[in-house]
Amino acid sequence: MMQKTEKSTLIITSMHHSGSSLTASILQGSGLHIGRKLTEGTEANPQGYFENLDFYEFHKQVLESQGIDADGWTLQEKIDIEENFVEIAKEIIAKNSISGNWGWKETRTTLFLDFWANLLPNAKFLLVYRSPWEVVNSLYSRQDKIFQSQPELAVKLWLHYNQKIINFYNHAANYCLLTNIQTIINNQQVFIEAINQKFKTNFNYPTANIYEPSLFNNQLSADDHRSTLIDYYFPEAIEMYQELEARAWKPADEIPDFSWQENIKSSPYRIWAFQDWMNLCSVESQNKKLLAEVEKYKNQYQQSQLELTQTKSQLTQTRDELEKYASQLDTTETTLLESQKQLHHTETVLEETQSQLKKVEHIQTRFDQIEKELIQTKSELHQTQGELVQNQSQLHQTQEELEQFTYRLQQTESVWQKSQSQVEKTEVLLEKSESQNKQTQAELGKVKHNLYETQAKLKVCQNQLHQTQEDWEDSQVKLMANEKSLQQYQEQLNNVETELENSHSQLKQTQAELGLTKHNLCETRDELVVYKHQLHQTQEEWEYYQSQLTESNSQLQKHEQKLEKSESELQKTSQELQETQSQLNQTQAELTESNSQLKQNETILQQSETQLKEIQKNQQEWEKSKSQLHKIK
Repeated sequence: MMQKTEKSTLIITSMHHSGSSLTASILQGSGLHIGRKLTEGTEANPQGYFENLDFYEFHKQVLESQGIDADGWTLQEKIDIEENFVEIAKEIIAKNSISGNWGWKETRTTLFLDFWANLLPNAKFLLVYRSPWEVVNSLYSRQDKIFQSQPELAVKLWLHYNQKIINFYNHAANYCLLTNIQTIINNQQVFIEAINQKFKTNFNYPTANIYEPSLFNNQLSADDHRSTLIDYYFPEAIEMYQELEARAWKPADEIPDFSWQENIKSSPYRIWAFQDWMNLCSVESQNKKLLAEVEKYKNQYQQSQLELTQTKSQLTQTRDELEKYASQLDTTETTLLESQKQLHHTETVLEETQSQLKKVEHIQTRFDQIEKELIQTKSELHQTQGELVQNQSQLHQTQEELEQFTYRLQQTESVWQKSQSQVEKTEVLLEKSESQNKQTQAELGKVKHNLYETQAKLKVCQNQLHQTQEDWEDSQVKLMANEKSLQQYQEQLNNVETELENSHSQLKQTQAELGLTKHNLCETRDELVVYKHQLHQTQEEWEYYQSQLTESNSQLQKHEQKLEKSESELQKTSQELQETQSQLNQTQAELTESNSQLKQNETILQQSETQLKEIQKNQQEWEKSKSQLHKIK
């Protein structure tokens, strides 16, 4: 029989840094609409907080209207909500309730649970909690100023928020599901089934495992003393956590986990305070070293950036020069086109003169008109000769300009060679940075060697301790034997009191030596603890250096990419230079062709002039013949 499903409003809330973002991401993947505008991720939480910006801004505005910190760092029991905010809340609900299964996640909702329950009487609530020491550890890692000045406020806020959750759960248990974030992580599918069963919803199973262990530090080390500190100074927090664990939902087949109670000691150990002090000093020294290394890397990065800017400026200069050459080529092309037009015009004029000459040869009756046309052709020929002289002068100028262009191209090639030499210098600098990385790797090898040496020393110390224990046991056996022998010889050696006194003094010395051996054993045990801690620190430093090496390698890869870009740009400029050279060669070829055409036109003009002279001679002969005819008449 299928279970009847209903549409539902699901509100997710908790104390800050208690896993509500992870819970919201799981439910979003299961089909819950938690809003269109969500807060973006940060370095602390790159996957995002899954907080609806409408409810996020609403809670901040209400808190600020009452003079309360907008982040929700407050211990105030009752927060008044003005009437205008009630209307705004109704508008936000109408805007976001577009889907059947909708809701939101926002940790400040914990401060306004009764308010939202009154506005949404059918809403369901997912109340998530987390252990106080894990929440405090997460808040301290954010380095907020308020916790730097008031570190105990983190525990007080955990108590305040979770008390709000317990109070609301007491009178609305049917509409709530209270659970530990670790239970959700370990039983995601069973958690979705529990929501569907209790609230009659139809959420799907998560499509993928959203949980990322590296982003959610939910396990402290077994020898960590944070839980003991909270139990010593805030025992009510441990009691509240036990109450939450007792009342929270858990799968039926899950065995309750009480391992955290074993880590709580009756009182804080004195060594913890000094250990934290020493850890702080070591962290400060490491930070100083890291800052010095960061400064070195910054200087190297600035030098590489300067070199890149220089190469970029040189590239821009070469581009400007190429643009100048291109503009000059355009002007030469325009002049060539004009000269070609003029040549075409002269050819047309010559064709007209040739046609006129043919007409003169065929029609002698129209000599009067031909004489006028000959006069016009002479004037036009005179103009064409002047234009030809101008064209020759222009061609001479273009040849001079082409010589200038070739000289400038040679200059650009020299600049390009200089830029290539600078790129080679940058490659040398990159090789130096790679050698520095190799040095750091060698230093890491030395650190590993030191670790192996310290481990060997520890083994030697352990062997020495074992030998001292065996010697101490042998000395105890010998003492027992000596005591028995003394009891036997006391009756026989009454007269030798001096020897007995000497033996007593020797016994006292052996007891003192035994005390010294015990003291030495205690000191060696303390030294072993210190060596173990130093080993842990050196391992952390080694991991940190490895992360730094990866970062430096990524920076080197970025520099290499930039250098490759600069090389590609230089290749582009060289290609453009080659194109300009080919264009110049083309212009030179066109100029030679134009010169040849001009020579052909000159020969044609000379032929036309000879033909005109012959026509003039014929005209003179015709006039002579005409005059002779008149005389005969």
